Amino acid sequence: MNIIDVNNLTKAYGTNAVLKGIDFQAQEGEIIGVIGKNGAGKSTFLEILMTIKQYDTGTVFVFDEDLNSLPMNRLEKIRRQISVVLQPTQFYQTLKVEELLRLFKAYYKSPIDIKTIITDFKLQPYRKKYFDKLSGGWKQIVSLAIAFLSQPKLLILDEPTTGLDPHMRNILWTYITDYNEKTGGTVILTTHNMDEIELYCDKVLLINNGVNEIFDSTEGILASGYTSINAFYLEKVSI
Repeated sequence: MNIIDVNNLTKAYGTNAVLKGIDFQAQEGEIIGVIGKNGAGKSTFLEILMTIKQYDTGTVFVFDEDLNSLPMNRLEKIRRQISVVLQPTQFYQTLKVEELLRLFKAYYKSPIDIKTIITDFKLQPYRKKYFDKLSGGWKQIVSLAIAFLSQPKLLILDEPTTGLDPHMRNILWTYITDYNEKTGGTVILTTHNMDEIELYCDKVLLINNGVNEIFDSTEGILASGYTSINAFYLEKVSI
């Protein structure tokens, strides 16, 4: 089942056309990487899927709802099914980890027990620490734990592992893939780490010069003769 269906999507800022006709589909349970050079339009595309930015032409369906024709109450219903983790992470810096979790549990009216989240994300040693005293990696893990409190059907991650060492990247991806397997939820992310695309993503959307130059499975891309997703990316963006 498609939870997202995008056809011929365009978006311009004044005379600057950022998206020039994007086609995209995401199904339940998929992990999809969105790649491209800085300024390619990746963030604009994600912001449209998040329902926080309007688009010019084309159609965008999220959970079978046409975003261009929704009243506010139905738009809010869609937003409650989406969680987002952005870079850089900014939360209430003077709150402790457990306080943050309880705050967002109340906000989301989440049935998930805080002790379960703390255990699942191995946050016990950090639960009494202030958020701004955590390392970058553990800030991202806390952000991910908060995102999961809403039990999202769609999880959007904007460069979630930027600045993390290989150990913390591996830990973060363990949580992302566990979420995907347990809930059947869909993950859409941007990253400049092509090894992550190759290891963890089912499909790849390459936005180049405002169009989706490639939208294919990672297996399909590698089967077309590329030695790695990184080799594919470097060839395509150098054109």
